Amino acid sequence: MKLFTNAMLPTSSNALKRVNVLFDEKILKVSHDEIVTEDSPELIDLEGAILLPGAIDTHSHLLGSRDPHKTLKGLTADALRGGWTTLAELSYHYPHPIYSLADLKGRKELIEGHSHVDMAFWGFVDITDYPYHAEAAQLIWKKGVVGIALMSPSPNSALREMTFTEIQELFMDIYESDTAFAFQGWDTEANAEFSFEAQNSAIKKLLRRMQENPIHIPRVASYPTIEFINTISKRSDISFSVSCADIMALYDETANPAGYSPEFEGLTPDAKEYKDLIMELVRTNKIYMLSNNAGQAEPGVAEIFQAAPSELMRISYVWVLSELWKKRKVPLATCLKMLSENPAKRLGIYPLKGSLDPGSEADFVIYDPAGETPYTNGNGVSQPLEGRIKAVYLRGTEVFNGKKTSPPAGTFLARQTNPKRRHNKSTWI
Repeated sequence: MKLFTNAMLPTSSNALKRVNVLFDEKILKVSHDEIVTEDSPELIDLEGAILLPGAIDTHSHLLGSRDPHKTLKGLTADALRGGWTTLAELSYHYPHPIYSLADLKGRKELIEGHSHVDMAFWGFVDITDYPYHAEAAQLIWKKGVVGIALMSPSPNSALREMTFTEIQELFMDIYESDTAFAFQGWDTEANAEFSFEAQNSAIKKLLRRMQENPIHIPRVASYPTIEFINTISKRSDISFSVSCADIMALYDETANPAGYSPEFEGLTPDAKEYKDLIMELVRTNKIYMLSNNAGQAEPGVAEIFQAAPSELMRISYVWVLSELWKKRKVPLATCLKMLSENPAKRLGIYPLKGSLDPGSEADFVIYDPAGETPYTNGNGVSQPLEGRIKAVYLRGTEVFNGKKTSPPAGTFLARQTNPKRRHNKSTWI
């Protein structure tokens, strides 16, 4: 058992409140007053540092064609050092998709002893298993995948591409199940190549076909598409992520340190005209979540399906706090919702994750707002970020002390609840 003293906790206003936090693997008590226990917990004085929740990524793409054990160790270490304590792996380049319980079991065994962070998984639909494909998808959903990913087109020969007619039939087959879906792709029936218009067309086709099942669009980088989804989100349970790389490129006017080519309307003059409009959406909680889309480069794969470099995860959390909270005065609570709370809700793992309430797992980021984090932009210019991560805790254990990471301690994370976005108004902030 451990006890944080002199911790500064975010609130719904711009103010911070000084609290004490008692925890083991889960948070036991949060109080303004002194916490007295029968046991003698390990005392840890945070000396006024800010206590933040571990960041949660709704879809990483870590597993691909390379050695999965080495990949997980290296890339999840990048995530941990950047304050990302939970990743939902949507590995659409991996030659062994999750179609069945046996596939899911194999993925659980893969991460034990190799992942530095807790990991949840997206499953897929093997349409060639007709007419049992819907039944198989339901089975892995009931056993804890955070959703079913639908690909059109498919970036991987091991993944079965689905037509919109097949997607419609799938929605009808599992109408009453509340199964969550992610859609990655574009309207291939009318467009040979990706464009923002083709993506928007695909989303509209999905909405005409969907029943009541939640749908998540992993990466939206077009302001008109964002506006469209926000317009209909109260009538349809649809969410979307904006890539951290795209936001960084838009407001830094540079690519991230690994030189990733951002997507936001190609950063054309028109895209830059959207900067103020997008910032207003951020301030008003209409950008539901941010994601790294991180993984490893895959040769011969179209750019839309390429992951952002894993190095992005080392700085994206701090960048959001430095650029959006400190410089642009976006409320800290809003930043944390995009990085932690809302992703947890969408994945069906809230409030186990994404919360600093008693009963939640003790995933903490200890943040020093007065420190600095080295950052070199895509043009090779050094411009340190304001603030730094002093330590990271995973389920109550310090796993990063600001310099070194502990051996991999991540575990499989099963979905806890049905991820209904529209009806989940509770928050720990």
